[in-house]
Amino acid sequence: MFNDQKKYLQFVYITSDLICLTILYYLIIPLFLPGISKSFFPIPFESVMDNHFYNICVFVFLYLLSMLIPIILMIVFKAYRSIDRPDIVKIFYQPVVLCIVTGAEILFISLFCFDFILKEAVYFSIISGLLLFLMLVLNRIYILYRIKKSSSNGNLIKHLLLVGTGVNAQSISGYIEKHPEYGLRVTGFLTDKDDEIGQTISNKRILGKVENLVKIVSEHYTDCVLYTGGDELIQHHESLIKNCRIMGIDFATTKLELDNQTINNKHIFSEHIGSIELKVIKFVYISPRSSFLKRVFDFTASSILIVLCLPIWVVIPIAIKLTSPGPVFFRQERIGKHGKKFILFKFRSMVDGAENMQESLMHLNEMDGPAFKIKHDPRQTSAGKFLRQSSLDELPQLFNVVKGDISLVGPRPAIEKEVIRYHPNERKRLSLMQGITCIWQVSGRNKIKFDEWMKLDLMYVDTWTSAQDLKILFKTIPAVLLKKGAR
Repeated sequence: MFNDQKKYLQFVYITSDLICLTILYYLIIPLFLPGISKSFFPIPFESVMDNHFYNICVFVFLYLLSMLIPIILMIVFKAYRSIDRPDIVKIFYQPVVLCIVTGAEILFISLFCFDFILKEAVYFSIISGLLLFLMLVLNRIYILYRIKKSSSNGNLIKHLLLVGTGVNAQSISGYIEKHPEYGLRVTGFLTDKDDEIGQTISNKRILGKVENLVKIVSEHYTDCVLYTGGDELIQHHESLIKNCRIMGIDFATTKLELDNQTINNKHIFSEHIGSIELKVIKFVYISPRSSFLKRVFDFTASSILIVLCLPIWVVIPIAIKLTSPGPVFFRQERIGKHGKKFILFKFRSMVDGAENMQESLMHLNEMDGPAFKIKHDPRQTSAGKFLRQSSLDELPQLFNVVKGDISLVGPRPAIEKEVIRYHPNERKRLSLMQGITCIWQVSGRNKIKFDEWMKLDLMYVDTWTSAQDLKILFKTIPAVLLKKGAR
């Protein structure tokens, strides 16, 4: 597991631990220990709702004290930094420490803040600690299971394309296959020998020659290209770095002395896979903290929007069904971050089977480049025309955001036949999570030429900040209301 994966996992653990503590104090304890919890929390929700200022202040204080102190102490004493790998030892270590801290806190509060006798306070803290321990362990087992079984998670799973077929390559591949819980996967291998292409190493195919790197990366989900060494491949080292820089994907190497001029002062990290030391160069870098906060914001905001739009989920399907036969939702395979394939959801705005009619309408295409758009598309239904112009057809993509396929803000996910026509530098737009809206959407959408669209996406990738995401979201509102560039 690379360092950025470990740091992201720390944030996942901290957040999930806060959720477990919240469930403990405000769901499990009131349900299973109602008599004691009434004494421990003498300010029930109905009292808070009575708007007594003192009661509200005490309630808020107890919440902050109960939720934050154990987590803060865990962070201060660096208990979360012990994630060398998410193995069975770590599953029990952190929950035990957090339960001890939380149990001590509950014991202190019940003895010194409320009229508990010692026996009752000890009983209350032990039972609470055991319930919390059970939640924490189950949560960590679930996270470990997801890491071991998942084939795609942009922040916890990395797909490595190994350059070379020698001892190092075989050792790295074997180690990764043996330890899926470390969050690494092997995409395949590159070689410089024609007769090796198609053979397998550790159940992974040799996909092609090194000079075909760009084509192979475009055809296979790859987060990082890893040069494994070997005298016969050293001549390709500099070109590998340059191609990875152009495409915006990470480059890792066992060659520890690097040419700073070639790297161009990018983020460089030291990593290990087993006993093999690596240098990892990130040409597009977002810190684990920023990635996690972006994911939390995406999940929270999209979940709220789904609930707020509840009436729309009823009205639009009825309108679609009344105006044309076929399914309510349109599902289409799209290309996400680093080439990950996923199914994108939209409200159906065209006749059923519209994709099969596209070839016969190519002469009407009003977009240049690989993109396809028609202002007055004959395939649109009467309801679909309104949905497209109002952008309401995009609403189901909020479920893609909740799933983690895309973000609220990011370059629009394209279909595969468009992506394979990208120039190598245009693939850099895939180095960040794709999204519902981006600079292109708030700058005119379909009125903008394809090359300018790509430049705007690449500018977003090169200048990404959280503030920029918020700015784009706020600009999206008037762009949608004014139907700017909608077709």
